[in-house]
Amino acid sequence: MASTSTSSAATGTTSMASANTSHEGWLMARQKINVEATIRYAASLSALIGIFIIAHWLRYIAVQLGWSRSRNVILLPFIAITRATRRIFVRHLPGFPSVGHAILVIVYVALNAIFSFYPMDFSRPTDVAARFGWMATGNMVLVVFLALKNTPLAILTAYSYERLNVLHQIAGYTTLLQTILHGCIYAASFMIGGRSFILQEDVVTAGIILGFAVFFSSIAGMVLKRLNYELFYVVHVILFIVIAVTLGLHRPSFDHDQGLYATVFLGALWFADRLIRFCRLACNSINNEARVYALPNGGTRIVLKKPPIRARPGKHCYVWLPKIRAFETHPFTIVSSDPMELVINTYSGFTRDLHKYALNNPEASLKVSVEGPYGTLPDPLDYDKVVLVAGGSGATFTFGIAADMLGRMTQDSKQQIDFIWAVKKHDNLTWFTQHLNNLRHHAYAPKIALKVHITKLESTTSSINQDDTERRSGSETLGVISPVIVLEEKIPDPEYPTLSTSASSAATRYDSDREERDLARHLDIPSTTSSVIDLPIIRGRPDTETEIKNAVHSLSKNQRVLIAACGPDSLTTVVRNVAASCISIDGPAVEVHCEQFGW
Repeated sequence: MASTSTSSAATGTTSMASANTSHEGWLMARQKINVEATIRYAASLSALIGIFIIAHWLRYIAVQLGWSRSRNVILLPFIAITRATRRIFVRHLPGFPSVGHAILVIVYVALNAIFSFYPMDFSRPTDVAARFGWMATGNMVLVVFLALKNTPLAILTAYSYERLNVLHQIAGYTTLLQTILHGCIYAASFMIGGRSFILQEDVVTAGIILGFAVFFSSIAGMVLKRLNYELFYVVHVILFIVIAVTLGLHRPSFDHDQGLYATVFLGALWFADRLIRFCRLACNSINNEARVYALPNGGTRIVLKKPPIRARPGKHCYVWLPKIRAFETHPFTIVSSDPMELVINTYSGFTRDLHKYALNNPEASLKVSVEGPYGTLPDPLDYDKVVLVAGGSGATFTFGIAADMLGRMTQDSKQQIDFIWAVKKHDNLTWFTQHLNNLRHHAYAPKIALKVHITKLESTTSSINQDDTERRSGSETLGVISPVIVLEEKIPDPEYPTLSTSASSAATRYDSDREERDLARHLDIPSTTSSVIDLPIIRGRPDTETEIKNAVHSLSKNQRVLIAACGPDSLTTVVRNVAASCISIDGPAVEVHCEQFGW
């Protein structure tokens, strides 16, 4: 009897050992499949990035060699295919900056769907859950890579971090979905199988915290970012640190499942980027000061004593003003680099406090540092004509581009610049007084057509021609020329010299103006400044579509045009769509670059 019991126990022990060995073998086989799937997914993403790198450099070489201007029979098919593709990809699509972005997102989602389910044994729900975990880990690395300010893609593909932001968000939402599926399927499987005690293990607890951190980080990006960006940024950084730590605790071994490699890699990427930014900030703070000036209608001008290395008008940098915010940096576009000047609109938070300080402390000098510059822009000197379109404070970008062009142009330069700027009130013109002066009086002023629109111009004149008033009645949309707008002319400061390399222009009207816009209106707008200049303006919104089309059609087939815009979404949408419609085989080469408000 005793021998029978001993034999049964031995048999049970053997069966249990065999079951454990079998289970471990299954886990090892599943891990091998998941590792291979993740590696293939990473390779596919790398190949996709490689395609963009190759396409960018092929286009760059073609431009430098003049192939984009060529009508060569051999090159014509390639030019036709490229332009037909770009005509589609450049267009705006609701929810995305362009059709090209949407197609890229579709490819990204398709790759995730493929590698999340193939190859897969669907008879075991935990296999599906494990795969989602691996894919979420891989996508977390991608999320961090796309968020790097000092991304290598800025050099390799001409896509800097702000243009990758939409992809960063999509990758983040994909990671959230995969994390939720990973956790829910595992939890349901454990509870149904009577193994709920597993949920109390340390690695699982870390995974649960990780899941909630990913969830709240994504919610912050969807909701809090729109309400309070500064609070969102702080929350986002704190939650990322929680995510990185708990991801490492959830998979804490290099040998067992190799998940810790991903954690170390994404942590190293993030830390290296932060270290580079901190070092720049520290170096640029040495012997650096800024003067702040309050501008009408909530504007603020900052003039820095020392610009960062490689600062170029049109790019942007992160500004640190410890007097206003001790632990925050904020991005602003560089209007001029000699001296470095920033013009900032007031919204809330930092910009509101900065404007209040400038009002209470006129021309105050503050400790400052900057970090950057960032942004990838096409070289405007590679084009025969550059069309610059701005709405409101978006002129910081277009004035910067014009300044950069004129600073590098020579007497032999053939480039022409069409400068279109729409503002709500005439007071906003004083934000860029010096730059408008330079546009009008620069040596290359005849090369620029300057067209300024004021959409809500209020008359303060004591005498307006009655007949003219009657003719205009009932037609608020008419574009009207006002020959006199007075602008402040700044007295040069010896420590902060005037902007010698800023843009210049003749204040000329387009030949394409419609007949209804030829009606003149003479307004006499008072100024409190002692030294003023006159500036012709046009009342009403610009006909952006017509202006862009006329600019493109004024060029021959072997010429190139750059259309660059900055402003609200409604403006950049119009610019994108019109630019796309102008891309044709029989027309000039068209390039479009849009900067948008927000990050």
